[in-house]
Amino acid sequence: MKVQRHRRMQKTAVRSAHRRGRTGRTEEEIRGLKRKALVLPLVLAVFGILTAVMFTAIDNRDIFSLDQFLNRDLYNVVEIGGVRCRRRTRIKSYLFMGVDARGKVGEHVEEDRGGQCDVLELIVIDQNADTYTVFPINRDTVATVKSLREDGSLIAESDVQIAFAHAMGDGREISCENAVDAVSHLLYDQPIDGYLALNMDSIGVINHQLGGVTVTIEDDFSQVDPNMKIGDTIKLTDEQAQYFVRGRMEVADGTNENRMSRQEQFLTAAQPILQERIMSDENFFRELYDALGDYMVTSLSGKDISKLAKALRSNEYFDPPKTEGEITLDEYGFRRLYINEDSLAEAVFQLFYEKV
Repeated sequence: MKVQRHRRMQKTAVRSAHRRGRTGRTEEEIRGLKRKALVLPLVLAVFGILTAVMFTAIDNRDIFSLDQFLNRDLYNVVEIGGVRCRRRTRIKSYLFMGVDARGKVGEHVEEDRGGQCDVLELIVIDQNADTYTVFPINRDTVATVKSLREDGSLIAESDVQIAFAHAMGDGREISCENAVDAVSHLLYDQPIDGYLALNMDSIGVINHQLGGVTVTIEDDFSQVDPNMKIGDTIKLTDEQAQYFVRGRMEVADGTNENRMSRQEQFLTAAQPILQERIMSDENFFRELYDALGDYMVTSLSGKDISKLAKALRSNEYFDPPKTEGEITLDEYGFRRLYINEDSLAEAVFQLFYEKV
């Protein structure tokens, strides 16, 4: 409601001397008092209207407190999967990528310059709750992916397996940023605070630095290493760690879901060793960081990664939400995973949001 005042300007000249009346006030003072007498009720009326509108809005929505309304939290409310919610504060997320490329960064030459992402893990840290989770993203997930020129300019966008996002770049920062963009868009444009990409040869380096990771063999590795027998619990050599984490077509049923399960198993087994080494040797993390340098592309500084490692060491871990989807084969026989939108919305809600 807008209130307008139309004031008629008098065209008479201002007298040089004011004639005083019985009140002892000049005519100008009397006009000033009249203006104040009009303004005060007007201010009170406007305030009353705004207050009524504010509480009407609160009553109608029944989801905002007065404090939230006054702090403009109204504008942070979104709908995900039909649920009205607000993004939790102090949430940090970092994308970890395992790139299907051999050797040191920049040494390989491939038709798809950057190599595909066989591993995509989003680390989500809630700094308020001191918790974190690691949300895996299947490489075969169909997402909107940008095709880029070597200078990073856009050629086109297409809905393909998200693993291709890294391949559509320069193999370094442009590739990583393209993968970050695809993951962010998939998760309803959630901001991602940093990334770390490792060539798959780094698995042997990590295993070596940890003194060997112990796992139980649950799949048939007979085609790559007869010493990796089903049912045996073994400490992996650096070469066996490569087979365990990277093996797909020649292992078990050849599916990426099977390989993702083994990757999670390896990370779960490696985590307590990593924590113990970090706690017992203050130089270990720096040594690991330096050892991985030739196999790594990251937007994080050594200090950033140290903070991240500290959070993963001290915060409580909780299991990531699960998603469902339908797997089909494309015209070339490659798997395409279409994630169920409801399960994806629920996962995004659990990772980043709270109900209003």
